[in-house]
Amino acid sequence: WVCFAGAATAYGIGFTEVRWDQWGELALGGFSGLGAAALFLMTFIRNIWVCYAGYIVFKCLYMLLITIAMYQIAADLTMERYALVFGANNFGALALQTIITSVVVDSRGLGLGIIPQFTIYASYFSLIAVVFSLRGLFTIWRSDKEPTAAVRNDPPDCDEHKF
Repeated sequence: WVCFAGAATAYGIGFTEVRWDQWGELALGGFSGLGAAALFLMTFIRNIWVCYAGYIVFKCLYMLLITIAMYQIAADLTMERYALVFGANNFGALALQTIITSVVVDSRGLGLGIIPQFTIYASYFSLIAVVFSLRGLFTIWRSDKEPTAAVRNDPPDCDEHKF
């Protein structure tokens, strides 16, 4: 059921009218922050039903994040580079996940309990939220500073003045 809810959320984002080149990183930051909040909620609340609800929210947000991130990457690629870029991206993500899991969970690493694990993962998503939010705010600030065609005093269309 959770995967269906996540898939529906990811599918629904395709129907939104958003300029992803301008707002995508800020959206990634906001959704990462909400995911971190869901993880922190599951960490410190002892009610199992709240934890289930937090897991559903986190899973939906995670699938939404993956969808937006893949779109952001694919928007600037040519068709010939999809396999290379997404293959390298998936390999890097799996390598990072393996390293984090082996350090945090494995007894040869830190061997932490469940609560510290959730705290580390929530902190990781919080850090990602801060990075994406700052990058998104910079992107919006930069786009506000770029002059438009009218401000740059571009010559008018020559169609109006036929000689």
